[in-house]
Amino acid sequence: MSDNSADHGKRNLLKSWFAVTGGWIYQHRWLVLMICLVLLGLAGSLGWSVRFDNSFTAYFDEDDPTYTAFLDFRDEFGSDETSYILYRAPEAEHGVWNIEIMKKIYGLTQQLEEEVPFVKDVVSLANAEFIEGVEGELLVHDILENFPENQKALLDLKARIMNKPIYINGLVSKDGKYGAIIIEMEKASIDPIDEIRFDPEKGDQMDNLYPQITHDRIEAILTMPEYTGIDFYHTGDVSLNASYNRISQSESVRLGIIAFVVIGLMLLFFFRNVMGIAGPLLIISGSVAAVYGFMGLMSWTLDLMFIMLPALLVAVGVADAVHLLSEYNHYFDQEYERKKAIQQTLFLMGVPCLFTSLTTMAGFASMSVSPIKAIKHFAIYSSVGVGAAFVLTVTLLVALVSFGRKMRKRKTVEKEAGDLEASFLGRVLIRISAINFKNKGLILFVFTGLILFTGAGLFRLEVDSNFLSEFSTRAEIRRVTEFVDRIMGGSTSFSYVFDSGQTDGVTDPDFLRQIEAMQVEAEKKDVIMKAYSIVDLLKDINREFHNGDTDYYRIPETREMAAQLLLVYEMSGGDDLTDYLSGDFRKARLELRCQAVASSRYKKTVEELDVYLKSRAKADLYPAPILSGMGTLWLKLLDYITSSQILGFSIAFCVIAAMMCLVLGSWRVGMLSMIPNLSPIIITLGLMGWLGIELDYVKLLIGCVAIGLAVDDTVHMIVRYQHEFSVRKNYREALTASFLGVGRALFITSIVLVAGFLVYVFSIMQTLVDFGLLVAFTIVMALLADFFLLPALVLFLKPFGPEYPTPAEG
Repeated sequence: MSDNSADHGKRNLLKSWFAVTGGWIYQHRWLVLMICLVLLGLAGSLGWSVRFDNSFTAYFDEDDPTYTAFLDFRDEFGSDETSYILYRAPEAEHGVWNIEIMKKIYGLTQQLEEEVPFVKDVVSLANAEFIEGVEGELLVHDILENFPENQKALLDLKARIMNKPIYINGLVSKDGKYGAIIIEMEKASIDPIDEIRFDPEKGDQMDNLYPQITHDRIEAILTMPEYTGIDFYHTGDVSLNASYNRISQSESVRLGIIAFVVIGLMLLFFFRNVMGIAGPLLIISGSVAAVYGFMGLMSWTLDLMFIMLPALLVAVGVADAVHLLSEYNHYFDQEYERKKAIQQTLFLMGVPCLFTSLTTMAGFASMSVSPIKAIKHFAIYSSVGVGAAFVLTVTLLVALVSFGRKMRKRKTVEKEAGDLEASFLGRVLIRISAINFKNKGLILFVFTGLILFTGAGLFRLEVDSNFLSEFSTRAEIRRVTEFVDRIMGGSTSFSYVFDSGQTDGVTDPDFLRQIEAMQVEAEKKDVIMKAYSIVDLLKDINREFHNGDTDYYRIPETREMAAQLLLVYEMSGGDDLTDYLSGDFRKARLELRCQAVASSRYKKTVEELDVYLKSRAKADLYPAPILSGMGTLWLKLLDYITSSQILGFSIAFCVIAAMMCLVLGSWRVGMLSMIPNLSPIIITLGLMGWLGIELDYVKLLIGCVAIGLAVDDTVHMIVRYQHEFSVRKNYREALTASFLGVGRALFITSIVLVAGFLVYVFSIMQTLVDFGLLVAFTIVMALLADFFLLPALVLFLKPFGPEYPTPAEG
């Protein structure tokens, strides 16, 4: 099918506009340079206030139903964020029950409570609430309110503590070798910034905000010399979030610098001149500044997704600059004056670069439909970065190459073409062209088989997410958390909220038994380390109220007795009810402390508990509890990942396919060009399925990012192929000319992209390492598809129209 003449005329008009623009920039290069620098300075100033935030506010919109339900839960029961410190004393006789060690823990508990910002309560074996019945009275006091006089007294106390289930696997391990300190927070990472700022005079720098300042003070205290002899393992919400924020901030800078250096060295190897290196790197720097400015203008925060951006823009932003410089050097090395070389370059490369940028932006922007806020924002600001890179390429870079002498030493077209053909890469490109022409059927057969085999793996692809495994095993926080989870505690929590339907309804024994049954069932699950509820406290009160008689370690038999026990408990100084009950005693909370595992295991556990609740629906007198707490947000993310991947990729495919049809002036050629764009993504995602690599909220970007990148080379290749065929009317000659015309630039940009994404292997975030490797692999497959599959398809289908007969045929 030949080009539609109207579309062809529009493209020529756009080409001419780019050429005229190039001439104008040449004439006004100082003005263009000044405007670009002023705008970039403004963007930098706007981006100065942007801060990092990896709390759940970075993932959920404020009106998200799951998130608003979590906020309601928090209003009812307060923040459920904690710091959890496991400790042991391996060198001390009696371990953590050594009297000198216990004195240190006693002092440490007080110091943490007094000196750590944003702390609500600190609970340890030194000060945990201890309930006992003495001579008909209920006494509620700190465990070590009267510190033991000697080692024997402490060991006697140990026996009494180990006899209370409420402490086991929470404050002390089952074997008694480990103790724990639980630091409950009055704030949460989701709170407004003015509430989590510690020192108003120090502003909003990360080290002055919760949870970083809280985590730092805890760490500083734990390393004090007075606590030598005790091994501490600090984890929990505060430690994990602070580490996440710190790594996010440092990694974005570190990976960006590494990518900058790597790409700079590659540009030096390929171009070997100042402008070939400095030009693209300046474009990249400007596009990153533009993104910062845009985020500052939108009042957005930085999150884990932003770690990817600098290295991503280094890789992506350099592509247009490489194509423009390659073509410019080609024309300037011939008989063209500098101005004419610029105009000819933009005439030929302006439209392809425009459409490659638009398709890349479309690929990225397609993820803006995601309900995950971090991904939605990433989709938008990464598109802004790609767009800024294109604008800076055709303005700032053109202005920069406008400086210098008007002409270089003349080099004839034949000499320049001969140099390229004689070069190693030129010979390789010519050889690839010949292979395509002679083996188009075999190439199509091989690619078809590969696509079918890997495509079957798509049905094995699983969606999953694990907050802890996002950290590399090199990250200290991951090693510590995994160790703590093996011992006790649990670094993640879910909560079930039981509603009695009336004020003081929690005292109904039937209501309490419903909670107890659920708690027993939950503790059977392997991911649940410890369950807490009002039932534990009430059973302990009941036993001690009856002089420690173990027969009374049970739920009171009447509502009146339960109410009386709670009243006595409060009158005796007990103050833990707010951890379990709403203020009006209508609702009760069952907290499940879990290991940090994949979200799919949480989901399976919740589904099993749902089956249990349905089986008891007829027997229970009260409605089934509602799942809430921070853990529910991770489960919702799992659902969002699946919907985002399918919808986002579908939008990206449709938009990019429409653009390809538009730029190529033919729906037939446009849809044909999508085959080499889809095949690398099918191959990568299919292999992930076969290899058992899960799709998390970072990897879900692979499809949309990859199609946005893969289409760039396809656009350059097929546009040049179409142009060369319109001149030569011979598919084989047009193919060879296309390889010699854009093949080198395609090879360079693909190598640069691969190198840029491989930079992620230096990250301490494992999810970024995996993402970088998978996208790099996809780009390699995309280059092979453009060098082999696309030419084979064109040679087989002949979509540009009939060839002119050769002289012999005439």
